[in-house]
Amino acid sequence: MKRYCLVILFCCLGLGGFAQWNTASMLNEGKTAIYFDDYISAIENFNHIIRVKPYLSEPYFFRGLAKLNLDDFEGAVADYTKAIELNPNYFHAYMYRGIAYHNLKRYEEAMNDYNTAISINPGDAYVFANRAITKADMGDYKGAEEDYSKALRIDGQLVAAYLNRAIMREQLDDMEGAIMDCNAAIKLNMFSDEAYGLRGYLEFRQKNYEEAIEDYNKALRLNPQNKRVLMSRAIAWYELKKYPETLEDYTAVLKIDSTYAYAYYNRALLRAEIGDYNNAIRDLDHVLDMNPDNILIYFNRGLLKMDIKDYRGAYDDFSTSIMIYPDFVKAYLARAAVSSAMKDYAAAGKDQYKAEEIMERYRKMKEGDKNALVDTTVNFQRLIDINSRDDRMKEVINGRLQDKHVIVELQEVFVVQYLPLDTLRKGKVQYFNRQVMSFNQRHNYLPALTVSNKKFDYPEAFLEDYMKRLSDNIVENKGAIDDYLLRGALYLHQGQFTEAINDFKKILDKDPRNLFALLNLASARMRMYDYIESIEERTTPVVDDEKEHRVVDYSLVLEGYKKCLEIDSTFVFAKFNMANVYVKSGKIEEAIALYSEVIEEDPDIAEAYYNRGLLYIYSGNKPAANADLSKAGELGLTDSYSVIKRYCSESED
Repeated sequence: MKRYCLVILFCCLGLGGFAQWNTASMLNEGKTAIYFDDYISAIENFNHIIRVKPYLSEPYFFRGLAKLNLDDFEGAVADYTKAIELNPNYFHAYMYRGIAYHNLKRYEEAMNDYNTAISINPGDAYVFANRAITKADMGDYKGAEEDYSKALRIDGQLVAAYLNRAIMREQLDDMEGAIMDCNAAIKLNMFSDEAYGLRGYLEFRQKNYEEAIEDYNKALRLNPQNKRVLMSRAIAWYELKKYPETLEDYTAVLKIDSTYAYAYYNRALLRAEIGDYNNAIRDLDHVLDMNPDNILIYFNRGLLKMDIKDYRGAYDDFSTSIMIYPDFVKAYLARAAVSSAMKDYAAAGKDQYKAEEIMERYRKMKEGDKNALVDTTVNFQRLIDINSRDDRMKEVINGRLQDKHVIVELQEVFVVQYLPLDTLRKGKVQYFNRQVMSFNQRHNYLPALTVSNKKFDYPEAFLEDYMKRLSDNIVENKGAIDDYLLRGALYLHQGQFTEAINDFKKILDKDPRNLFALLNLASARMRMYDYIESIEERTTPVVDDEKEHRVVDYSLVLEGYKKCLEIDSTFVFAKFNMANVYVKSGKIEEAIALYSEVIEEDPDIAEAYYNRGLLYIYSGNKPAANADLSKAGELGLTDSYSVIKRYCSESED
């Protein structure tokens, strides 16, 4: 049974002894940001402290806490480990690293950390409660019950510990003890809908359906949106044969969550039972929208279509079940019945024969087991699992959406572009480069350039006025290189690729080793090719399914980036851009190697970690992906945490 709550509580810790007030102040700012769920700002605060005072353990601990809240469990482990290196007796670092390990399903390591934490401070109730959670997930329900009891002896006010111990006792068939724990939790907090819901479930387990419904009612008065309790009450109503109430509760669940596949499925079964076949079919349609490869739903929908004499529709559903899982005996037998109903006796006989053949094979495999036609393998269970593929998990963090369905794309190539000075107030938009700094100093920052892959928002009036001024300067000065560079950069910003390419070429006619023009010319070509490709994909009809995908020729782009590196081998932005080209060309290993070189030469380039992390996801190396995305997030690329939530925090089940 799913646990109602986890005892993962964030405590207020002392500052320890800091030499300077401003360090303590920044630490307090970071802790305040955590309190208000602004984990990104918290990480930025702790980064500043770590850069100045890398020998302090507290900033690593609290940065780990922020990462833990962002589901960046690998990143949290790394920070807690550093905190422990700096302070081997850091009790909370061990406890929270245990929590992070638990979330990574590294249970033995979690247990080791909890044990160490207990040896340091055996009087903390939370560490026993957290160790109990890990023991429960390892299947040690008795050990978990004992740890919850230890936690409650230290702090008898922990409602969550009573509820979780009740679940352990239910697993151990101690129903009386489990209900006593629920009663204790309710006595401590009479407004706990979880406590009433759990007690209702325990009453239901004992077939005390009226008492269960009474508790479910109390829970729903406290929290009408608790869909789990609504589902449980619906099942209790069903056991009492009160079908209108059952139907009403399933419908209420779907008003709360229209993607809850189990509610659609259960409502379909109920509607089928009371003869409302058409609406039952519609409910199964919804389930299939979310589970397009679920053979059980196709099979049941086929049975319902037989009931309304839609034999062709039933035949198609049984056929789909068989196509997905060719050993599905019951589907062959059902399709045989449909074929007989349509008087296609040859097809019916063929399916009957196939079903018997599969059954005989399973009998031999299972040594005569009469249930041999039932495949209970993991593969079969996956095909009948009714979990919504569209289970959206979103958290808003200070206006930022952490969405598991975020569109994941490579970070863009870097270009040299005009830097509006007011963008410096809006966070990190550029990286240091000595050539760019030299250019800006020569021009007294009027204009200013930067190397960035961010798209700046230039006011329309500014663009129009500045482009005209640059064009006038080019005529007046007979093609000054700097004016061409600025105008070309602004053309590139606006997606006017041909004009941008022409300006960069004019610079290279005069100065073939101009690093900025070479970089921008290659990037302009790359963006133009990608734009043309996207237009063709949207407008070109697919005539032949076997038509080969056209491969874009990026040779001129690569040649430009290579020339940049011949001029200045330390110009890592050209190397980063080359890696992006390799990705687009399908050369994943070469791209990973280049991103690694970029990181080795400049460990602060967040985009290199991010892109390499995406490639590690593509390659199936989840731990490496998590580490890279964590570092990218730490360096300011907040989208990394959305990717971690989507791809790196889910179980392998």
